[in-house]
Amino acid sequence: MGRPGSLTSERAHPDVTLRVAREDDVSLIRSWRNDADAIQFSVSARPVSDAEHARWFSATLNDPRKVLWVAEEQGVAVGQVRIDLDGDTGIFSIAVAPSARGRGVGKEMLRRALAEITRLRLATTMTALTHPDNVASIRAFEQVGFTRRGVSEAGFVILDLRVV
Repeated sequence: MGRPGSLTSERAHPDVTLRVAREDDVSLIRSWRNDADAIQFSVSARPVSDAEHARWFSATLNDPRKVLWVAEEQGVAVGQVRIDLDGDTGIFSIAVAPSARGRGVGKEMLRRALAEITRLRLATTMTALTHPDNVASIRAFEQVGFTRRGVSEAGFVILDLRVV
């Protein structure tokens, strides 16, 4: 006689979609960027000013080597994914809204982004740099197929994925 069913409760995957970032997303994305956890795990380890962020945001939206998506769950913005393209390599940057953390949203954002990268043929290799203490981020990247390559000079974990 078989087991009666799953002994673990599995969370349903969030219904996450990606859309291209718009000018009116500037404040929302800055708020995620300046969240205490985001600052702790960022390369600069400091908040950014409104003016600094506005310059960066405008430049990012107008740079053909950068892709910026806003992730939504049931029409509500829950994070952002940025891809910086350099030849056939893309560098991932991801931020999950504080209210969406801990529910698998980040992993689903990565899955959706990888599907778009593959569909649009944006890159053949993806790389991510993750703060070594950001265990949730490292786990999300590994769960979608990234492998650890090493550690950067600044101490960040380097993860890579060959996109097919």
